[in-house]
Amino acid sequence: MKKLAPGVFQLARTIGANCYLIDTGDGLILIDPGMTMNLNQSARDLRANGLSPYSVKHLLLTHYDYDHAQGAAEWARRTGATVWVGAADAEIMRHTAPIPHTPFRRLTARAGIAELPENAELIDGDSEIVHGIRALPTPGHTPGHLAFVLGEVAFIGDAAMVNKKGVLGPMPAFLDADVHQAAASRMILNGLTVSTICAGHSTPFVAN
Repeated sequence: MKKLAPGVFQLARTIGANCYLIDTGDGLILIDPGMTMNLNQSARDLRANGLSPYSVKHLLLTHYDYDHAQGAAEWARRTGATVWVGAADAEIMRHTAPIPHTPFRRLTARAGIAELPENAELIDGDSEIVHGIRALPTPGHTPGHLAFVLGEVAFIGDAAMVNKKGVLGPMPAFLDADVHQAAASRMILNGLTVSTICAGHSTPFVAN
């Protein structure tokens, strides 16, 4: 587990998307717990650092993709944690809204859609959720994509890639449900005043 900022860490043992941890001192928060196969590895990572997996109180999902969200339902069942997800993505997870009509989204849907936990809290709009964390709508990669901001740390999921200089760039266009929305969301993220950027598939950027 790698420390990125006070109380903010990147879990080491994950497959696929990056998983991040916020230690509030009164429980743990996971951002994008990843695939179900990651669950035991992530639990071991927590224990190796003196933390109990059963202290996870909240799971924040930037979006519904398997590599970010598949394990959330099982985490919730084992720990009772509350899952937070964008309302538009929740409708896709419930199968009450169509998947975006792009070749990539149609392909990934064949493998299945991540389960929406029973105790999910849906986020619709810019709002503060728990422990001072702001949920910021950043649609484009998926319709309900969210970024989460805590102080000077931004967890941006797949809204953008970040390079070693902290510059945000686009994800490969074929991955986005709506490239125009994705570009607008990057502009919003570029306007944030943060020193640490935690992306889904880039090495986190930490300002010196």
